[in-house]
Amino acid sequence: MRYLSLVLPLVLLYSEAFAQQARMEGSRKARQKLTFSWEGPYRTEAKETFLNFRMEVAFTDPTGQQMLVPGYFAADGRAGESSATAGNVWRAHLVPLVPGEWTYRVRFYRGDGLAIIPSVEKGQSPALQENSGTFRVLPADEAAAGFLGKGKLQYAGGPFLRFTDGDYFLKMGANSPEVFLEYADFDGTDSERSYSAHLKDWTEGDPVWQGGKGKAIIGIVNYLKEQGINAHYFLLMNAYGDGKKAYPWTGPDSFYEYDVSKLDQWQVVFDHMMEAGVMPQLVLSEQENQSYFETKEGGVFADSRKVYYREMAARFGYLQAVTWNIGEESGWEKEPTYGKAINGQQRKEFAAYLRELLPYEELIVVHNGPSNTDAIFEELLGHPAYTGISYQGNFENPLYGYERIRHWREASDRWGHPWVVSYDEPYTNPEFPDLDTWRKHSLWAALMGGAAGAALYVGKGRDLTIEDYRLYESYWKTMDRARRFFVDNHLPFNEMKPMESSEVGGGWVMSANSGDYLLYLPEGGKGRMKVPAGAYRLHWFDPAMGELYSTGLPRQVWHEGWMEAGNMPFKPQADWLLWLSRENGSGGEE
Repeated sequence: MRYLSLVLPLVLLYSEAFAQQARMEGSRKARQKLTFSWEGPYRTEAKETFLNFRMEVAFTDPTGQQMLVPGYFAADGRAGESSATAGNVWRAHLVPLVPGEWTYRVRFYRGDGLAIIPSVEKGQSPALQENSGTFRVLPADEAAAGFLGKGKLQYAGGPFLRFTDGDYFLKMGANSPEVFLEYADFDGTDSERSYSAHLKDWTEGDPVWQGGKGKAIIGIVNYLKEQGINAHYFLLMNAYGDGKKAYPWTGPDSFYEYDVSKLDQWQVVFDHMMEAGVMPQLVLSEQENQSYFETKEGGVFADSRKVYYREMAARFGYLQAVTWNIGEESGWEKEPTYGKAINGQQRKEFAAYLRELLPYEELIVVHNGPSNTDAIFEELLGHPAYTGISYQGNFENPLYGYERIRHWREASDRWGHPWVVSYDEPYTNPEFPDLDTWRKHSLWAALMGGAAGAALYVGKGRDLTIEDYRLYESYWKTMDRARRFFVDNHLPFNEMKPMESSEVGGGWVMSANSGDYLLYLPEGGKGRMKVPAGAYRLHWFDPAMGELYSTGLPRQVWHEGWMEAGNMPFKPQADWLLWLSRENGSGGEE
């Protein structure tokens, strides 16, 4: 958890008192969402509300450490159901990670542009004398569904994200459709997208809004969970972009007027994703609108962008597992207005500003484009705000999968700030990428290059039109087989790293300090690797079918040197993964 020091402001302090105490909602169990609501000044979905009003809550955990959480305007407190555009409810969310006695203190300010300044100077306390309190957090329910028992997924200083419970996360995600939020049941969304194929995946007891809306998009989350997919990449804002119909405002040009009911409904979906164990990858802009705010207002970091980041952090920063993506295909300029290229300094400033708003150590990334260049990452190496990258390459060329992913993982490690690298867009021109080629050059190329995950992207505009996720079921199953190979066999994937080419003879090899070695042969054939002396059990994994074959007695290596892979069980021209697991205490040095 990232803790912040509380600083008291010297500004105009709003004199309308909140209710005496916060209204708390939630299970009150550690690692699960708590919602705090107060009655405050009556406001509408107007620019002044989001730019000039600032609410923040200082939470202190049982150890005395403090974190500062931004709050937001919630209209009547039930806008997702009522579609209200005005009210006096103000709200904040917390995922407490430890049980025990907590305290809170809410502060509310009003002043020109006050919402977007990084911090405020020390001065007298707000005239809200009773807006503090205590609450008890119960121990975590480690058997809770999805991410609810695991805590917060955070950057842990290495190439894989880690939950509070200590488990590491291996991502298998959907990159398409990026227009996931262009859904007709959301308020203020002019879309015909219905996801009707997934109505049957909604089950009784799942969330809905306004008398039954939302079933189909909730059904998608359920379907992805059943397929073993644990992440989905999509845009929070595509005004003037490819899809054009997903944005958090009341209209594509109303970039200071946030649609409170729509955002409440988004939150219903995101909360269900937490329960299902599906991480939202929140993409804040795309290539076509990367300079949208600055074109509208001028400058290099528009006030409207700062408000946007604050509102999104306040509403969704509590999510147990989330990726924050500064922008898709950032730096790729196709036209010089909304699509004007963001430069490296802007990427740094944008990420640093967002980092200060988020109370936890989140994964903050940026995405490159087009698929034949990743140069934007070079000047971000070592920058503290970026904890990873969202990589786009070309799935038909293994160089852009294995070699470049390995390059960025190793380069960031040399800078002392290892990145969480994900192959989020293995670009493909065919509508349906060839499954065998995709499995070899995208999925397993990423994993063997040291990526923390991969995603499926579909081409020919299907990333904008797909509504039935079952069309790609064979790909979901292939990804789930890969994930389950690591998880079910308790392989320390978080410790594994690619071996040097001088230690590999054919194929791609990863090793871990545990004595586990993986040799992937994309086209079958023979392979070998250098290993220390010891006894090794050999297991062949068929990535296409998910079957694991063991070869019987361990093979003894008496001296450090080359080990031949030997013969796979069958299909010698197919791709195979050889897993060597070292036997403790059986010959050689441990």
